[in-house]
Amino acid sequence: MQRQLELVTAISFIALAPVGAQNVTAPVSSAGKARILGVVVDSLNGGVLAGADILMDGAQVSAQTDSLGKFEFDGLTPGDFQLGVFHPRLDTLGVSIVTQKFHVGRDSTSVVVMAVPSAATLIRTRCPAQSDAAGASAVIGRVKDPESLQSVAGAEVSIAWSEIEISKQVGIHQTARLRRDTTDKNGEFKFCGLPSSLQASLKARHGATATAEIPVALGDRPIELAARTLLLSAADSTTKTGNAAVSGVVQLADGAPSSGTRVELVGTDIVTLTDAKGDFTMRNLPSGSRVLLARHLGYAAQIAQVDLSSHEQAHVTIKLPKYVAVMDPVLVTARRTAALDKVGFGQRRKSANGYFVGPEQIERMHPFYVTDVLRMVPGIQVVHTRTGEAVRSSHDVGRPSCVQYYVDDMPFTELEPGDANNFMNGGEIVAVEVYQPGMAPAQYTRALNACVTILLWTKFKGGG
Repeated sequence: MQRQLELVTAISFIALAPVGAQNVTAPVSSAGKARILGVVVDSLNGGVLAGADILMDGAQVSAQTDSLGKFEFDGLTPGDFQLGVFHPRLDTLGVSIVTQKFHVGRDSTSVVVMAVPSAATLIRTRCPAQSDAAGASAVIGRVKDPESLQSVAGAEVSIAWSEIEISKQVGIHQTARLRRDTTDKNGEFKFCGLPSSLQASLKARHGATATAEIPVALGDRPIELAARTLLLSAADSTTKTGNAAVSGVVQLADGAPSSGTRVELVGTDIVTLTDAKGDFTMRNLPSGSRVLLARHLGYAAQIAQVDLSSHEQAHVTIKLPKYVAVMDPVLVTARRTAALDKVGFGQRRKSANGYFVGPEQIERMHPFYVTDVLRMVPGIQVVHTRTGEAVRSSHDVGRPSCVQYYVDDMPFTELEPGDANNFMNGGEIVAVEVYQPGMAPAQYTRALNACVTILLWTKFKGGG
């Protein structure tokens, strides 16, 4: 009954999608009854809308679209009908799809075609005054609380990306782009006038809480639209535990067993390993839109977006491609330099408080293991243990050594000595920073400054 009332409300105030309905007379399975056959087309993504709920106004019946976007109502009493479509994608777009009322007689079938609006139609509606010459595409969405599912008004949402121009006149020129918007009373945000072929990140912030940087991409067509709901918890973003959970499976590109793959929740110290089937489960997680990172030796690290809430356990599938070392073209080199500048590598290198190994040096090494890069660093030693090659301070001879890692700006806890080699290829490393005890920058200081601190920047965040 609640969903029926929602349908009536939706019908009364919004009908953005052009809806087609065709009534054709055809035999039905129940004598004297009516039947409705339908399909929901996804004009935005060029396919059909599977898994959508189809509700009938005034009747306690519903259907769901199958993998082909089709649905059916059979054995109906003849009369006038009105249908509405509900799907999370439509909620994000801020769109309700409803039909006009149509009549279905005795012993007949009505065929109904409903459509998600195209990118051009939606952008004209959401960006009516668009005048930015940068592009005709857009990114829109909503910010919601993961527990109450209520809209979050007044949240700051930012979108960031880099543009690289290569020409004879200017050489290689990289420009960082950043835009901000504030959610309205419905929790909606929009970024209009964006270029196509865009790889960017979204982040929402409100007070002391923030989401992770969520990747978003636009395709290559002249007009593209991406929509994303961001879950922003009311709890402080430094909270590391909660009542959410996620399960998933990691698949390796060549079908090899994916047991022992390391999966971590970015921004926390929560780490797990996959079982013999490649499955994993994480519990007691903080709510919100976050990112999982999977690593397996010999394969490229990959991320997966995950919306965490105590209401429902999330499930993800992460596919890791085979890691292949290739020569860096000029464009990749430019991106790598820009990425390392963004994370502060170049600025810290000038301070000379640590030992730095840059991309040019590492490329000459052709390292296979992470420890191949670290062997040359003064003040540390690579030693053999029963679990692999481990790193220790040269000054800790005869006593326990303390070495702490950060990988791509996040703490990396070795489950066993030598784990850095077990989950990363030497060829993935693009830059290294090593600080002796008491010399690490404040944001990388733990354990009372008593540890050697090693920062590893990989192609995942240091530019690939």
